[in-house]
Amino acid sequence: MGNKDIELGKNEVRAFLFEIIDRMSESQMRQLLNELEERQQKERRSCRRKDFPTTVDYSVADRYYRDFIQNISERGVFIKTTKTFSKGQKTLMTFMSPDYQKPFKIKGEIVRIHPDGVGVAFNIESEALRTSLKSLINMIQSD
Repeated sequence: MGNKDIELGKNEVRAFLFEIIDRMSESQMRQLLNELEERQQKERRSCRRKDFPTTVDYSVADRYYRDFIQNISERGVFIKTTKTFSKGQKTLMTFMSPDYQKPFKIKGEIVRIHPDGVGVAFNIESEALRTSLKSLINMIQSD
């Protein structure tokens, strides 16, 4: 848009956006929607994610899977997968900590669907688990 930023009011910007969207193919619109949803998700995150490439064994609807965790925060993980799931599905995950002392077993709920995988929010049932999880996050902190 460039110089039009200064010239256009909110309604004009909205109309211009709709004109652009109307000229897009369905796949382009879906891609734009995914990008906007991701942008909103990043802006809403209250916990920083850490890269945590590790194997995760998990079950969803009484079926078992093995994939990789891409990143982790105190609130959840992103599992890189090509499997198809739905928002709201419950899961039980097991993965090793970097020190290999003991595996983490943690319940979660699928809260985000992405072409590359799923975002899973942890269902933390005890303060001991919360403390262990915080310790894990601190251990893998790489910034």
